[in-house]
Amino acid sequence: MLIKSKRINATELLDLRLNHLRTNKPSPFGRNYNSRLSDIAERIPDVDVEHALKEGRTDLRHLPFVTIDPKTAKDFDDAVCLIEEEGKRTLWVAIADVAHYIEPETLLDDEAKARATSVYLPHAVLPMLPSRLSDNLCSLRAKVPRLAMTVSMEIENDCTIGNVAAFESIIEVQENLSYEDALDNPKFQNMMDLAEELRRNEIRLNLNSAELRPRVHEDEITVNVKWPNKATEMIETFMVATNNSIGILLGEKNAPLPWRCHAPPDAPEVEELNAKFKNMGINIELPMPSVKKFGQSEEAELASMLGDWANSGNIEISGLENSNDQDDVAQYLKNVLDPDARKDILISLKEAQQKANDLKSATRRVVDHGLFYLLQRAIYSPENLGHFGLNLNAYVHFTSPIRRYADLVVHRQLKSFLNEEDWVHSEKEITEISEQCTANSQEAKSIEWELVANAFHLHLLRGGTIGSVENSQEKLELKQWPARVVGLRNPWIFLDLLDDGAIRGKLHVSQLGDGRQLSTDEFGLHLINENSKESDDIILSLGQKFPCRLRGLDLWSGELDLAPI
Repeated sequence: MLIKSKRINATELLDLRLNHLRTNKPSPFGRNYNSRLSDIAERIPDVDVEHALKEGRTDLRHLPFVTIDPKTAKDFDDAVCLIEEEGKRTLWVAIADVAHYIEPETLLDDEAKARATSVYLPHAVLPMLPSRLSDNLCSLRAKVPRLAMTVSMEIENDCTIGNVAAFESIIEVQENLSYEDALDNPKFQNMMDLAEELRRNEIRLNLNSAELRPRVHEDEITVNVKWPNKATEMIETFMVATNNSIGILLGEKNAPLPWRCHAPPDAPEVEELNAKFKNMGINIELPMPSVKKFGQSEEAELASMLGDWANSGNIEISGLENSNDQDDVAQYLKNVLDPDARKDILISLKEAQQKANDLKSATRRVVDHGLFYLLQRAIYSPENLGHFGLNLNAYVHFTSPIRRYADLVVHRQLKSFLNEEDWVHSEKEITEISEQCTANSQEAKSIEWELVANAFHLHLLRGGTIGSVENSQEKLELKQWPARVVGLRNPWIFLDLLDDGAIRGKLHVSQLGDGRQLSTDEFGLHLINENSKESDDIILSLGQKFPCRLRGLDLWSGELDLAPI
């Protein structure tokens, strides 16, 4: 192999894989930024404080903003601080003012829109913006003035968010910190306490799982499995609160927006999962998801459902009247799932999770796995459909304009509102932008997953180990794996190698055959011997522990091939 002979290093291999992916499907994510556009960006001047203030920006340089990011971060696009005065708390979140530098219908804007997102790979970042902006002017570096879109959120006594205000501002970050820095610093305890308070009454699924993070520099590969901690959860909570607050602020003004939407589970998939639980003897039954819209009566919900069925051709209905009982509902909320209906679904899913905690480990993993795959992909939509997973009525992406075009668009619409101008982007443009951002973000995620797998498997091929964040002293020799069965689909057995959700592989059923004809049952619960007359001749079951070894590595497809021990 090229790797064995040292004719190619790890970085070169990943670049080859990236180029191979492009041959199958044209990709907007170039490895290097267009030199002409980089030259244009290089000519953009540094921040002129006096000029910015004369233009009417709010001077917020006195606020003690800090950025808190991964150790490897280069683009600091958000900064936070908490101000407590006279018993009142105000959370301030400042976001880099990318819209100041990227004007619509310019060459820089065309490229940013075409990419729509940055792509984060083990060996490289494929940026949405040229480095002059992403790593410099729009990066909230410490001790230098930066232009920002800043949001203030007053915290009420019941730990809900009260008055919200937004500003075109100038700020000066005090420190650029890592998550580890914040964890070890007692001055951030009040902020972590606030984040915990904001989350306390939330009804959301606990879907935290391990994240595999390979890092490649030339021919050196390091791999860590990382879990969320109080610092990462704090920043995530503050960013979600900001995105939600801006969604409400602009939604109430009927701004055309690329809403970030997440639909509830589909009824047929819930029905299938219930059948799987029943056949496994698991005493969990999920209710069918409601389609009731915000402010709708039950009668109107039924009329709407029957109308949809009639329009689909499944039934014939005459004389059906769908009364309009949403007159008092704000326009931007009319297509959002009713909050109580959404709450009921989330509570049922959360209760299922809690019930699973009392089950033996094999069954618990089956329930967790089933609930996870019930959830649909989030999308960008010109129509606000709400965010099921976050249990929010109005949600936009606002906090990462350096790496997401949708956020840049929301910034422009916010500027239009603040300056009492016409919306920069029309409803038609927002529809096109939403489709583009959805497609590109999903493609970027697919590329990231593939190259993460490539890097990790190359690491294994070299006999590498994993450094666990939870126990950095423990090194796992990757020769035998304490795996668990998480999927059974002919002809493959899918295994979670460390039983923590971080690393997956598959094993062909023929390796367990010994001349027997093996297949999965109709619910994908058991691997059975088709030739046996015994109805309970079960070879393997979903959720079962199944230690295995590594048989092969397909660097090109990014898949692990496993074998029984």
